[in-house]
Amino acid sequence: MKNISYKLAIISILLLITAGCNKRPDEIKRLQWCTMGTIAAVQSTDLATAQALRDIAQDEFATMEAELSSWNSDSTLAMVNRNAGRDLAVPVSASFTEILKLSTRITRDSGGAFNPLIGPVLKEWGFNGATTPSTIPSTRSLQRALSFADIADVELSTINSSNAVRLTKAGMQLDLGAIAKGYAVDQVWQAANEKKLTNALIDLGGNLRAMGEARPGRGGWLTGVRDPFNDSRIIARILIRDGEAIATSGNYERYVIIEGERCAHIIDGRTAMPIKGVAGVTVVAPDAATADALSTALFVLSIEEGKTLIKEHYPESLALWIPDSQPVQIISTDKMEQRLQR
Repeated sequence: MKNISYKLAIISILLLITAGCNKRPDEIKRLQWCTMGTIAAVQSTDLATAQALRDIAQDEFATMEAELSSWNSDSTLAMVNRNAGRDLAVPVSASFTEILKLSTRITRDSGGAFNPLIGPVLKEWGFNGATTPSTIPSTRSLQRALSFADIADVELSTINSSNAVRLTKAGMQLDLGAIAKGYAVDQVWQAANEKKLTNALIDLGGNLRAMGEARPGRGGWLTGVRDPFNDSRIIARILIRDGEAIATSGNYERYVIIEGERCAHIIDGRTAMPIKGVAGVTVVAPDAATADALSTALFVLSIEEGKTLIKEHYPESLALWIPDSQPVQIISTDKMEQRLQR
C-alpha cells in the first residue's frame, strides 16, 4: 500500500496564512504541527474555532498513533503483528475494530486491490524500512509474500466482552497506513461536530474533511488537485461540501529504482506488482476513511473497474484519475466531472 505521509497531492486553495500574519478578519487561520509521520493542520476564519479544533485533533491523532502506528513497537498494531501465527488473540479497542472492519469491507469490495496485509510484499520491493533490492524480486518470492496477504486469515473475535484480533499465519503483517489517517480525521470531525464546531477544515497529510464552509456563501472548502508532474501547478479545483472528505494517492513521491526501472510504492494486492500507467487518483467521499482507502483501491484497479466499484458499492463517492503520461489529462466519474472547476 502507500504511506499516507506522501499523500500531499491535494492542497488547499486558500490563503494559508498563520494567525499572526492575518490582516483581514475573514482570512483563513491555519494551525499546524507534526504527528503520525506527517503534517496535521486545522483551518478556520475564526481563530478560537481553529484553536479548539487543534486541541481536539492533537488528542485524537495521538490516540490513533498509539493504536495504529506500524513504526511504534508499543502500538496495538505492532502487538497484533508480533503475535502473528500464535494461538493468541490480541485485545483491541472499538476504534481498531471499526477500522479493521472497514478495511476488510473495502478489500473484499475491490477484489483485493486494496489490501492491508500487503506489508511483506512491500518489503520485497524495498519499502517499509527494507533495503532496496538490486534486482526485480522473483515471482517465487513475491508469491510467497502474497501468501501472507489473505484477508480471510485475519480473525476478529470477542473475548470477555472485548474485541480481539488474531493473524493466523506467522509472517503476516497488518498495515493500516492506507486508511488510518483518513479514519483519524473522521474521529476528529465527529468529536468536533459533537462540540458544535463548524466552518473549519481538518487536514492530516492531505486527507481533508470539511466542516461548514470556508467563508459565508462559499458553500464549502475549495481544494486543488496538483499536477503530478509540476508541483507548482494546480490542474483542477473541487469544492468539498460540509461533511465531505477528499484524498489523493500518487506515484510521484515515493518509489525505488531497481535495474533502472522506477517502481512506485503502490502495489497491486492481487499480483504483488507496482502499478504503472497512473500518476494520481483523487476521491471525494462522505467520510475521510473511505476517501483514503478508495484512493488506493482505484489507483490499483483499471479506470473502468474503478468506476464499476464506485457505482456498485460507493455511489456517493466521486473520483478522478490522472494517467502517467503527457500531456496531463483528467478522467473522472460523471459526478466528479460535474463538480470540477478547471
